[in-house]
Order: sequence, then C-alpha cells, then structure tokens
Amino acid sequence: MQVKEGLTMKRVVVVVWAIILGIIAGFIGAKLDQNAVNIGLSVVVFAIFGLILNFVPEIMKGTEPASDDESKNN
Repeated sequence: MQVKEGLTMKRVVVVVWAIILGIIAGFIGAKLDQNAVNIGLSVVVFAIFGLILNFVPEIMKGTEPASDDESKNN
C-alpha cells in the first residue's frame, strides 16, 4: 500500500492539532477542577485520539450506502 505524501502530511497535521487542542483542554479542565496541569498525560491521550481520528475516513469508506443504480439491479 502506497501512501501519498500529501496524505501523510495531512495525518501529521491532524495529530499535531489534536495534541495542541488536548493541551488547551487539559489546562482548562485542570483549572476548572483546581488541580495541577498534567501536560504529559494530555499529550499522550490526545495523540492517541489524533491517530484514531486519522483512520475514521478509511473506516467510513466501507460503510457507504449503495447508490440507487446498484439497489435497482439487485
């Protein structure tokens, strides 16, 4: 399976933005709960979330509904 360069960069950008938004969410959540900010945990959790988010489009490709032409032929 070949991965195009643009697709690879798109996946990296998604993970980086997930990490950035995760740090911000962790900071806000810690301040609302009046706890110390755990940046390491936020980075790890949201990096995993970003990686999972990268595969959602590929999973959704397999669940596309049949078009009207295909359903009439069956």
